Amino acid sequence: MRALLLFCLLVALCALVWSRGWRPPDRYNPWAPLDLAAEPDMFLRFKLARLSGDPAQCRAALRDGGAVFAPLPDREDGNGCGWNDAVRLSAIGTARFASPVTLTCPLAASMVLFHRHVLQPEAEAAFGSSVRGVDHVGSYACRNVYHRDQAPISRHARADAMDVTGWRLADGRHVTVEKGWTDPRESGFLHALQGEGCRYFGAFLGPDYNDAHRTHFHLQGRGYGFCR
Repeated sequence: MRALLLFCLLVALCALVWSRGWRPPDRYNPWAPLDLAAEPDMFLRFKLARLSGDPAQCRAALRDGGAVFAPLPDREDGNGCGWNDAVRLSAIGTARFASPVTLTCPLAASMVLFHRHVLQPEAEAAFGSSVRGVDHVGSYACRNVYHRDQAPISRHARADAMDVTGWRLADGRHVTVEKGWTDPRESGFLHALQGEGCRYFGAFLGPDYNDAHRTHFHLQGRGYGFCR
């Protein structure tokens, strides 16, 4: 009986505090909007998942996070291909993509997080220079995995994956996944991108995964944080 009374008092106290407008700091509030510029917190994956059901909040997060993008209307191309809640992403801050990419808004948010909290800091630490360009071999493509007839449909076919081949730095350096993965001067940087960047994506695949990925990083939105 005493335990029940204490529980009721605690609930009443919490309700009173909440009714008077108090809210926990965003870092400790899983329901707070995701701030792409803030240091990621323990609720990162939950907040990223919530963006899938709230296009307006997702696009607001992109704008506040420094992304340069244009919203796209939903599209269905048949055979399971197409996209929902996608954007045409052309830059993140001062880093411009070699050509704009079509990505689901949540994946674009993951890209912003990766650029702000991993890519740029690691580039500064490794080379003393920031990233100014992102090279890639595309995002949306209506196809099965590895282009095989009997394979499941690729996440590229839903605009939920992107293949990045390298980065161009402000000092003129060009770092590529294919050449840099085993290069002593660049390998540490590239391995750090994958190791630190894994938390922001559903999958982060590179040269150690298989030969099909020896030239690029496959960055995917949906998934369970599979990185190799």
